[in-house]
Amino acid sequence: MALDVRSLWIISALCSCCLGALVLVVRKSYPAYLTKELVAWGAAYLSLGLGFAVFFAQPWVGPAVFHVLGPTLVVLGISLSYHAITELKRQPSLTVWLVGPPLLVFAECILFTFAKPNTTIELFIFNTVNLVLLIRISLALIRGEKHHQPFIDTLAGFSYAALAGLGVIALLDFLLAGGFSTKSDYNNPRTIITSIVAIVAEGILFSLFLLVVGERVNRDLKVQALHDPLTGLYNRRAFEEIALHEVSGAARTRKPLAVLMFDIDHFKRINDQYGHSTGDAVLKAAAEILGRSVRNEDFLCRWGGEEFCALLPRATHAQARDVAERALRAFEASPIQVGGRQIQITVSIGIASESSKCQEFSSLVELADTALYQAKEKGRNRFATA
Repeated sequence: MALDVRSLWIISALCSCCLGALVLVVRKSYPAYLTKELVAWGAAYLSLGLGFAVFFAQPWVGPAVFHVLGPTLVVLGISLSYHAITELKRQPSLTVWLVGPPLLVFAECILFTFAKPNTTIELFIFNTVNLVLLIRISLALIRGEKHHQPFIDTLAGFSYAALAGLGVIALLDFLLAGGFSTKSDYNNPRTIITSIVAIVAEGILFSLFLLVVGERVNRDLKVQALHDPLTGLYNRRAFEEIALHEVSGAARTRKPLAVLMFDIDHFKRINDQYGHSTGDAVLKAAAEILGRSVRNEDFLCRWGGEEFCALLPRATHAQARDVAERALRAFEASPIQVGGRQIQITVSIGIASESSKCQEFSSLVELADTALYQAKEKGRNRFATA
């Protein structure tokens, strides 16, 4: 029994609509910052499903619906997929790539359905637009993100590239057929194979997209577990794990190492006078200033409250003093603007370096903390050495 292409179209329509609805339902279980991407992806599959449903309804709908609305919905679905992926990858995406392809296909379908009827040219342009979108999706997925490229992104990118390769083969088949017939037999082997590929690709690409989203969620959870939510610096737990490793390595290789403790002077007065929201802004600004003051290879964390701690691997006592002096100058030169007011803040700094001969990180922290309080007792806005 011959395989009817309309059977494939209704299968594709049902699969796409179900997958699109599933994304829109489960999006609530994902973090809120992914809502826009998931809504776009769900809408993409619903649009694809509606497009294939229009194709299936060929015997009952007029040419305007079958030849114009169906292809436009399919291209809109692919455009929404591209939009969802560029949003997920935080890549700039022009609005023209969201609305341009559907409008182009809508216009050419009107032209070659009513003004100059030619189904083959209509399908050729339709497939060409889809091919361009698939290539752009593939490139968007393969492109790295700030020196980070998840394997699942690359896998999804090459999957789209493979689908685009099949599109190239289909276009070459059009060209090699010789001439453009004004009518096309949709129930031909080429259309049947294309429909089967579309059904299989829908399921694979849907799964890959959810894996791509899941990779982002896992990565963000890891970042949240290691970093302070207010300042973006390492939190104390993650910092202590790094420090234990660095101190152990320094003791084994006899390399110098230093720990600096920073405390914002009179921070309680800032909170009492201006409120906790201003206090939070001061903490964030202080973290940025300290981040610019330490070296690239140093580790910085929010130790707790208004205290910060820096670990300086392979830093001599002189280098630790340089970092402390640089931080003092940076705070002096960088009054903080909060809510239209300017707040000048200072810090007290305690230094414990390799001269302390400590083998444990906790001992270095105690020495740095003692030096910090010595700096405060001497008038603040200065550093002291253990």
